[in-house]
Amino acid sequence: MDAVYKKIKNEIAYAHSKTGFFRKHLEQAGLTLNDISEPSDLLKIPPTVKRNYRQGFPAAVIASGYNLKSPYVMRFQSSGTEGDRLVSVVLSYDLARRQASCISVNPTFSSLWRPGLKLRTCRFAAPNCSDVECANPNSTMESRMLADGTLVLPVYHDLLTTPEHMVNRALDEIEEYDPHLLFVDPTHFAFLIRAMKKAGRVPHKTDGFCIISAYTLCTQVARRQIKECFGDKVAFADMLGMSELGYIGFECLAGQQHINVKDYHIEFIRDGRPAKPGELAEMLITTIGDRLSPHIRYATGDLYRLSAEKCSCGDPAPVVRHEGRVKNVLWLHDGTLVTPKELDELIGPAAWIDMYQMNQTDDDQFTFQYMGNEAWTQQLENELLEKLKETLKTKNINCSTTNYLPADRGGKFMSCVSSVAMRADKRSLISWV
Repeated sequence: MDAVYKKIKNEIAYAHSKTGFFRKHLEQAGLTLNDISEPSDLLKIPPTVKRNYRQGFPAAVIASGYNLKSPYVMRFQSSGTEGDRLVSVVLSYDLARRQASCISVNPTFSSLWRPGLKLRTCRFAAPNCSDVECANPNSTMESRMLADGTLVLPVYHDLLTTPEHMVNRALDEIEEYDPHLLFVDPTHFAFLIRAMKKAGRVPHKTDGFCIISAYTLCTQVARRQIKECFGDKVAFADMLGMSELGYIGFECLAGQQHINVKDYHIEFIRDGRPAKPGELAEMLITTIGDRLSPHIRYATGDLYRLSAEKCSCGDPAPVVRHEGRVKNVLWLHDGTLVTPKELDELIGPAAWIDMYQMNQTDDDQFTFQYMGNEAWTQQLENELLEKLKETLKTKNINCSTTNYLPADRGGKFMSCVSSVAMRADKRSLISWV
């Protein structure tokens, strides 16, 4: 038996034995463990989804022998952008192992693993991404300090309405805490950088620490602002992750995203079958060796393209491209899709844009709004609008500048939103979520 498949089969058997929800899940599909005897049989197992873990939490989701108060159990909550927030649990050492596996593809982050280092981290992201109250203007550093040494910086739920005194406090706290790692939402952090420059301030330092972006798509516009501010001596990379599982991938020195296949079995599924390299597909995850809350063929709602090419960085981990969430794709009038990543590639670093949002309001109806800066010219806007019309195959695009772009209900800012993609009939065509 293939060694990888043996690990997967053991995970399935463990989940069946130890978690009530998955045992019932297989029974409802008319399956027994004997039906899963070779790798191709994995496709027989219906994907699991968030509601399975939300409805059965904690008794049917946590493996027998564990509970919420067991040693090393950590709790996390999703941001709740689509309804009730999902509570997930993970063993701290599993989380650390997954993090190390992912970050190992990028040696510029090796300083985070120095022996004896007591890691100091500052986090700047939507309030719902943390389990502390960081939107309260009267909160203190002590009240926002997590047990692992992470300081959650203050920010409002609606990013662009964050008042000046909270922005200055966040900057002051970064300087005071002097973190080894800034763990940030890239659009949130770009906002903080602009506010810092507007106040006539400069970074507390431009060497000797690292920046990891996560939570939302790292747009080229946000990346440009971060790199311009901190320069090349500060290690910067984008992380692929989920609140349910932690790290699942990381950006290497060549700028490619590598997926973690040491701690997970990853499937890219299109139309119910394994996708070919380059095809747009939903990612399904099966954990490996998760004794607390195993996930089997967990449908993520994230779209990817798997590359058939080896990465120039030399790391053997598969190269992928995260295209964005199923709920955020743009559906064109001919039934084809444009993903948030493809849209962002079209826009590029755009030195004249500070922040943007594409909104598909209806079939073949789009609104593109952006926050410009002193580099803006009418010609640049016109050229981008023509490219958007060509890519979206329509003239129905309203393009305008604005001073305000709203965050979503969970506090995250999405560069690409679509009411059409939220329709059940559309989502079911490309995802189980």
